[in-house]
Amino acid sequence: MDKQLERLQQAYNEIEIPKELSFASRKGVERGKIYKQKNSSSKRALKWTGSVAAAVLISFTVGVNTVPAFASSMDQIPVLGKLVSVLQFTEGSAGGGTIQDGVDVNFISVKQLKNSDQLILNFANPDETQQLASSYNVKFTENPATMTITVSGARKFSAVKDLETLKQSRYVQDAYPLITLDDSAIRFNVTLTDSVAYEVKEYKEPAQVVITLKEKGDEAKGDSVYSLRTVSQPSGEALGMAEEMLYGLDDVRMLKDEKGLYLVEAGYFNTEEEALKQLQKIKTEYGVEDLLVVEKRAVQQIPQSISQVEE
Repeated sequence: MDKQLERLQQAYNEIEIPKELSFASRKGVERGKIYKQKNSSSKRALKWTGSVAAAVLISFTVGVNTVPAFASSMDQIPVLGKLVSVLQFTEGSAGGGTIQDGVDVNFISVKQLKNSDQLILNFANPDETQQLASSYNVKFTENPATMTITVSGARKFSAVKDLETLKQSRYVQDAYPLITLDDSAIRFNVTLTDSVAYEVKEYKEPAQVVITLKEKGDEAKGDSVYSLRTVSQPSGEALGMAEEMLYGLDDVRMLKDEKGLYLVEAGYFNTEEEALKQLQKIKTEYGVEDLLVVEKRAVQQIPQSISQVEE
């Protein structure tokens, strides 16, 4: 009993008084500590300790609910599990996780830190607690700066509603889902601001992927790029089929244009000559005609909206 009392007293003495509590609440707690020191009776002290601890809890709760900034910071704290790995990128691409099926990417949240932002992806399974992240890939590309996230074994994407939330990050311009013809995978793009550095960590128990973004400092080189791309169209099966036709090329990606339509890009180049050379190679090796056009745009610029192939 004496040892239990000592532990309770020690725990009470170690309570930190939140700055957000009112002046009267803080003074009340301090007076309580002085009172406890003057009354050494174990029974009275134990009873009093429990009463004051309850008072502190009530005051703390009031403080959280009456100070918006404090309450908001508490809500944004993610519950991270055990670190599995820090991804090592090769040419802007890296992946992790384990092969699974029936996974749901059920929410995505943003945590703003002093010099960086964290995008937190959470994995869930309707049948059991999701301990490990499903197989995934994160790819970073430029012009415009884009992060493409693919999750395999995912039959559901409940977090699609959270993509708009990602714009709360100071490093995110846009975020949008991508059509995929694979019914066991989900994809989405995050359009980034210029010169963003990144780090990706995978966690387990619970299964999460945390993408940290921060200022990079340097700027993209050059004035313009020449993009090989399809015309703009709504997201749908035709867009997915155009992407499938170019399967095997290294730099194929799906993007949203300045008007909210979509396109498939088969790479971008520093000169028009390089772009036209690659276009001829694709026509010869892939047997496609009139699928791609060359678009000149500024470095890091969102693609223009092109409705038809110019003759």
